[in-house]
Amino acid sequence: MSVESLFTRSWYGHCGWTNVFRPLQPLIKKAVLNKRAQFLAHPELSYKAPVPVIVVGNISVGGTGKSPMVVALCEFLAKNGYRPGIVSRGHGAKVEVPTHVYPDSVPKDVGDEPVMLARRSACPMVVFPKRDEAVKFLLSTTDVNIVVSDDGMQHYQLNRDLEIAMLDATRGVGNGHLLPVGPLREPIERLAEVDFVVSVAEKMTLSLDTLGLPITLAPLVPTKLVSIDGKKTLDYQDAFANEPKWHIMAGIGNPERFVATLDRLGLQKKNTTQQWFTDHHMFEVSDVPASGAVLMTEKDAVKCQSLQLSNSNVWYLPVSLVLPNSFQQALLEKLNLIKMDHSHE
Repeated sequence: MSVESLFTRSWYGHCGWTNVFRPLQPLIKKAVLNKRAQFLAHPELSYKAPVPVIVVGNISVGGTGKSPMVVALCEFLAKNGYRPGIVSRGHGAKVEVPTHVYPDSVPKDVGDEPVMLARRSACPMVVFPKRDEAVKFLLSTTDVNIVVSDDGMQHYQLNRDLEIAMLDATRGVGNGHLLPVGPLREPIERLAEVDFVVSVAEKMTLSLDTLGLPITLAPLVPTKLVSIDGKKTLDYQDAFANEPKWHIMAGIGNPERFVATLDRLGLQKKNTTQQWFTDHHMFEVSDVPASGAVLMTEKDAVKCQSLQLSNSNVWYLPVSLVLPNSFQQALLEKLNLIKMDHSHE
């Protein structure tokens, strides 16, 4: 079992071995709160872009659905007359300066999620750990008039006009403690300060309900299975009915959500073997079974497409986030106010 799995089991389960770090909690909380207090007290010390900046982030580590939200958000903004661009840290990216990401960029150079986002959104995209520098470069090299930051809620060098916090419907906030005792980067109270709290779910869960916050539910809608080379598609219902056994693999922060999606689509666990890798795992040929039906996430497929796989029965499942009408309306109203503020600056 990986170190990542050991921590995750403690944060979201009942073993609680990370409680050994509890004496550090007061110091960690003080440092976290001071960092935000500095930002709120001295916003002039952070970069204020001349265009609206939307941060899609979370207060917990692990997968919460940020990438589908970024794609859905960019599609929505484009349909409403905006020219969106994206910035990202680019986990694992080998960049020393702000760097553009294109649909044919190499994932190991710029990060797996950025390549996927560039392909799905068709928007200009820049990666760099310092997101304020990434935004400056994006604005100086493109004609975007609104920026979406993939993650970065705690990156206070970048000022922001609007924050969307993503929450996992099943995991929620785990044990509710800050790192390393729990999965939280910031205290739960931080959620009351963002503009929207969104969860990738079709119905309210106990983990969400106990928070007592207004939470937008946005379901994931799958399309068809796509072959790893992108040349073929399959109806997932037909595929699951005709193929008796599937090998499910993923290198993402929350593989359980991938399993839950497949289960909802009719793929029963008894008909699968499962193989999980650490988040952002860089796949090799030996990681993918040489025979049999294999199914992975779109983010993982981005990294596997350049491999010389002998198995021609490898597929991935693209999904799209559906933004509720109420969320769309509220977002447009907030953006109109933000545009007015920017015009007066």
